[in-house]
Amino acid sequence: MSRRVLVFTAELAVFDEEALSRVARVQARKDGLADEVWASLRAGTADDLVMLLDPGSIADAGFEILHSTCEAV
Repeated sequence: MSRRVLVFTAELAVFDEEALSRVARVQARKDGLADEVWASLRAGTADDLVMLLDPGSIADAGFEILHSTCEAV
């Protein structure tokens, strides 16, 4: 099977950081992370976005995310 590496860039506007944090915490729980573990890994809003937007791999989708980062500008 051949493999191509592509780069996808998205610019996002966050208008409710509390809602984003809350939903990221819920997703972390779904991924099996206890609240204390997620709190120790989370440094801020950027981590919330990575938690929500980077599934790693999606079954049968034919791709996986190799690396993701998020920074505030």
